[in-house]
Amino acid sequence: MSKRCLHVFHRSIIQSKCNSRLAHCNTLFQLNSSPQLRLFSSQLPVRFAQFQTTASIGTGSLPAFLQFARTQLRNATHRDLLRFRYSSSRRPPRRPNWLDSINGNVIVVAILAINGGVFLLWQSAKSTYQTTRDPTLWIFLRDNFLVNWQNITSGRVWTLVTSCFSHEDINHALFNGISFYFMAPGVMQALGNSRFLGLYFLGGIASSVTSLVWNRFYKHESNLSSHGASGAMLATIAFYTCAYPRTTFLIFFVVPCPAWVALPGILAFDVYRSVTDARTTTDVAGHVGGILSGIGFFLWRVALRR
Repeated sequence: MSKRCLHVFHRSIIQSKCNSRLAHCNTLFQLNSSPQLRLFSSQLPVRFAQFQTTASIGTGSLPAFLQFARTQLRNATHRDLLRFRYSSSRRPPRRPNWLDSINGNVIVVAILAINGGVFLLWQSAKSTYQTTRDPTLWIFLRDNFLVNWQNITSGRVWTLVTSCFSHEDINHALFNGISFYFMAPGVMQALGNSRFLGLYFLGGIASSVTSLVWNRFYKHESNLSSHGASGAMLATIAFYTCAYPRTTFLIFFVVPCPAWVALPGILAFDVYRSVTDARTTTDVAGHVGGILSGIGFFLWRVALRR
């Protein structure tokens, strides 16, 4: 008795499904029989043929629509790849430090103030020696604010950095100070405070090392000393030129010149003076080291973004 009831129940379910499908087919038949739908369906092959003919004009084996779709897909994939690289968990976003929270003008003024303070110390040392014949201050500055082979071999390696804040001549100090004042804010805005300081110290150290190696092993001079912020300042200029090559520089604050022309000209001129051993008090080998360090820092930053 139960099996028969179950059989009847199954037949009722199957019949209800068939009835519902038949009603659905009748609805589709009524829709297809409408004149508006017949008109649209009759025009559909013609429109598709027109679209296919239009898309095939001016193309080879691949329709223009597929070319467009492939290009858009490739661009979208490329952008997503870049977005993935920037947001990858392997490179978490950089945490802001206390240096980046400081106003950039404070850092610029602080660097200029340190350079000015060391310059005043040099003037005081000279004046003291001329009046009292006391060389104590002058010896202190010589041992701690000049980079030379003797200081490095004596263990005073900090002179690689301290010499970048040292100027004895007023013209040297003013030229570097004014150039730094106009160039530093733009680079600091592009890099941030901490990276800017990294670039500045990198340029100064690279300038000092280049000067040491060049004078010791090329000129065979171990008594030459170097100091000044030219290397660090030129590293800043080199980075700014690579980042904004169409910027206009004022050579000697008068002659306008595109940045992409000025920097190679300065580099070529300093290399020439270094090789020809021109008798000058300017450490042109240090200038070359500063410029190359600025270019290298820019290439390093570009490589990190890829």
